[in-house]
Amino acid sequence: MKNIFNKLMKLENKSMKKIVMIGISKKLLVLIIVMASNFVNAQIDRSMPEPGPAPEISFKEPYTIKLDNNLTVMVVVNDKLPLASATLIIDNPPILEGELSGVKSLLSSNMGKGNKFQSKDEFIEEKDFMGSFINYSSNGGSFSSLARYFEKSMTMFAQGALYPVFNNEEFEKEKIKLIEGLKFNEKNTSTIARRVEDIIAFKQKHPSSEYSTESTVTKISIDNVNGFYNNYFKPNNAFLVVIGDVDLENTISLVKKLFGNWNFSKNLDSMFGENSINEFKDPQIPESTKIHVVDVPNASNVEITIQNVINRKTSDKDYFSGNVANRILGAGPESRLFTVIREEKGYAYGAYSGLPTNYKSKTKFQARTTVRTEVADSAIVEMVNQLKLITNNLVTDEELDNVKSGYFGSFAMSMEEPTTIANQALSIRTENLSPDFYKTFLSNINKVSKDEVLNSAKKFFLIDNSQIVVTGKIRDISAKLENIFLDGGKVEVTYYNQFGIETERPDYSVDETLTAGSIIDNYIDAIGGLDKLNSVTSIEETYVADIMGNPFELYSLKSNNNQSVTIINVMGQSQKIVINQSSGFMEVMGQKMEITGAELEEAISSAALFTETNLDYSTIELVGKTEVDDEAAYEIKVSDSKSLFYSIETGLKLKEVTTQEVEGNSMITENFYNNYEEVEGILFPMSINLVTPSMPIPGGLFLNATSIMLNVETSDSDFE
Repeated sequence: MKNIFNKLMKLENKSMKKIVMIGISKKLLVLIIVMASNFVNAQIDRSMPEPGPAPEISFKEPYTIKLDNNLTVMVVVNDKLPLASATLIIDNPPILEGELSGVKSLLSSNMGKGNKFQSKDEFIEEKDFMGSFINYSSNGGSFSSLARYFEKSMTMFAQGALYPVFNNEEFEKEKIKLIEGLKFNEKNTSTIARRVEDIIAFKQKHPSSEYSTESTVTKISIDNVNGFYNNYFKPNNAFLVVIGDVDLENTISLVKKLFGNWNFSKNLDSMFGENSINEFKDPQIPESTKIHVVDVPNASNVEITIQNVINRKTSDKDYFSGNVANRILGAGPESRLFTVIREEKGYAYGAYSGLPTNYKSKTKFQARTTVRTEVADSAIVEMVNQLKLITNNLVTDEELDNVKSGYFGSFAMSMEEPTTIANQALSIRTENLSPDFYKTFLSNINKVSKDEVLNSAKKFFLIDNSQIVVTGKIRDISAKLENIFLDGGKVEVTYYNQFGIETERPDYSVDETLTAGSIIDNYIDAIGGLDKLNSVTSIEETYVADIMGNPFELYSLKSNNNQSVTIINVMGQSQKIVINQSSGFMEVMGQKMEITGAELEEAISSAALFTETNLDYSTIELVGKTEVDDEAAYEIKVSDSKSLFYSIETGLKLKEVTTQEVEGNSMITENFYNNYEEVEGILFPMSINLVTPSMPIPGGLFLNATSIMLNVETSDSDFE
């Protein structure tokens, strides 16, 4: 059954890429996937075994030495496979980037681009010949290789880490890449949510709330990267962990040879702590719970996070009870949050919580979900209720037993991995844990009582002192959020922009004299006028795109007789969709399928030369003001499944959103229209950005017009 499901998933991925432009047969394919998934899940026994005594854990400690320069070296010999790896970790305290936020990213991306001993090309050629993987970051790096290439790989890794050469040409390339990545994420609701959540929690000028922008990255020079490396890439707080099929004595000798001359910095400690360049203030716990709303006008869903700042370390006495409390609350599909939000209420695909540790600074507890806009307020209330329940009442015996049983299985299996052993040994040293911490881990989990779970929940889930961060389309949710009552009182609501700056509540009201029809009329005038549009008898368009290195081509021919043909070529495959007045079909790999019902009606509507000229003004609705890519716009609701967005300034169409309901879940497709150019007196978008869950391409599919022709000669045979 698993193989069948995997095949279906592959079919879904391939098919969706071909049909996404028109949305035909999507429902059927998704239904097949859902049914297969349900069947597979039904075959899995989710019942938990009765917890018994905690399994005995054997812990083989790595061989450990410390070099004269303070580098700690840990070696785990494991000859089960002819493989070897090493990880270098520079365990410095938190570092503030300030106005140069992004310098750590640029250091990471520029390391490995050549060193004192090898050029970039020589480095890559030799690495690829061995089949080794070598990566670097601002706080270390790692490599993996076949055992027979271990010495050479270790040598190359050390040379790249300790003797990098930063090339200005490579630096500028990486700088451009970083800026492009930042621009790409500007529209991403999750990215915006995480950024503002951090700012609200930790405030400004804190390592945990810093973020890079085009402005900060532009300021960074190659000298800044060199300076950061020279200041902070030191052995003072460094650990080198070697794992695999290696000879212990030879490995220690090799490490001393390669890393022994790495210079210890006498000034590093002075760069941290009070009155240093990296001094920062710990965040304060809020006096009461508030709702913080982040306006993302383009958001299709709402992200909800309930958070509070905590001071939690692995060495704490209540570490184990805290883990158990979090697992019961929201760490998995059997948890309370997941069960209520997804299974009982159907608000979201899932809901989760996290209770991390941080031995260097404070961190955050978070409970999180992503829901449909219309249920955002209800989801908040349900999440708050679950937090109140676990902080005011004992968990059940069944819940406690299930969590313990889950730990017994997963933890014991993980101990068979050499990587786990090495990481745990590293944690013992960096986090000041007892030497037998992991040997006794399961027995300590097994000792956790219901009272201890309750105490940990009260300590870490501060429901009366929380920040409820809501990220989404404020116009649609603000009124409901401002009328949420908790414990009999209305919750205070504050508003933020996408960069965490507090603002006034956005005003999306519109002039009462405006109508949906007048906005459509304005658009028609903006692109050329009704007379000009009515003079067009046919439109022939060709768009091209790139899908992960594969060419994508879309050809479309439409007539003014509700006839259209669309041909999509991608990855050597072709799909043809034909609409001929009152009928239609789709042809894939020689197989023809008729289009009927609501899908046919939608397809006929889409076959019109200009959608706006066919709209019934009595059935469309002006929803209000919004924003599309930071441009003020009007939203017009055409139907329950389609909305159109027009620029307030230019009148041009900026976006089209369509929604399909599949198995109770909304699938939203967005078309963004850009770069309008004139073709025979009519403006057409030369670039279309298609964003849809059925085509999981980062940022969506970017279609660029190569040809748009009007009034080409057509015949009925073109639409057969």
